[in-house]
Amino acid sequence: MQILFLTPPAGNQARRGADALRMLGHQVTESTLSSPAAAPALAAADAVVVASDGAAGTDACREVRRATGAPLLVLASRHDEVDTITDLAVGADDVVALPVSAREIDARLRAILRRSRTTGSACTLSCGTHEASGSEIVVEPSGLRIDARRQTVTREGEQIPLTATEFRLLIALAERRGVPQSRESLLTLAWGHGFHGKSRIVDNAVQRLRGKIDTPAWRHVHSVRGFGYVLR
Repeated sequence: MQILFLTPPAGNQARRGADALRMLGHQVTESTLSSPAAAPALAAADAVVVASDGAAGTDACREVRRATGAPLLVLASRHDEVDTITDLAVGADDVVALPVSAREIDARLRAILRRSRTTGSACTLSCGTHEASGSEIVVEPSGLRIDARRQTVTREGEQIPLTATEFRLLIALAERRGVPQSRESLLTLAWGHGFHGKSRIVDNAVQRLRGKIDTPAWRHVHSVRGFGYVLR
């Protein structure tokens, strides 16, 4: 899981939590919300952890939720009922007071991810035609299988690891296969309403997505010059 860990300037206890999550195998990026590196990291994150409290933590939650729909967990330095209620009201999915183990943080993030998974049905896309097929989108002739319910992508039984944002981007293109989508439209579809990132974020995400789903014999996402992208 790619986790963005937003820490206050002097958050030593929280940083230990970030190190412990790395030990569990997660890819953790540490930043502050004001850092220039935060925006692209937010766009690529599967989950966000805000290590702060009080007004600063609430402001961070509000800004994160404006930028992404990714699971958002707050690590509060102390238990305060008012702060907890406020953080949940502005977009946090869960709030837990420090100290807390990395395993509990991991379990809470996974629980949030399970709750947020797409439950709607999808269809099969085969050479531009649509057939009902449970919860899968199958891109032929490459054999790429997209399971909207489980949020997995496979080819010949092998799972292709995607971040939550990459998966949303692929779904946005696959559900509109053959129809060019503007960068602005993809920003809304994959990052959510209210995201203020630049269109270059879409270009970077498409490049990463191509590197994961393309094969020497088949390129899925094609550029539409001066406009955006289309899945073929």
